Amino acid sequence: MKIEVVREACCSQDDQLGPLSIEVDVPERAMVWELAREIGEADFLQFSGTHRIIDVYCAGKHLFSIPAVGIKGGRVEYIVGRNDMASNYLREKKVQCTWPPSL
Repeated sequence: MKIEVVREACCSQDDQLGPLSIEVDVPERAMVWELAREIGEADFLQFSGTHRIIDVYCAGKHLFSIPAVGIKGGRVEYIVGRNDMASNYLREKKVQCTWPPSL
């Protein structure tokens, strides 16, 4: 299944240089961790010194948070079940990657 991934820019230069959306293809029966892996390994997310973790939502539901590579002890934090079927949460074929409200 093809999922559109849209992200917020981490700075004004990022807004000008890189694409702010991509499409990832995950199997129909993919688990949430497989969706997180596809997004994380797509070489698409951008981070900065102040923006070190990004939250992933679908239809307003927070699914997981992805840290920048190299954060000590950094690993994906799952808000929903890591081994749940991703399709349970993909009410639309689009996910948004946004900066946590505390930034």
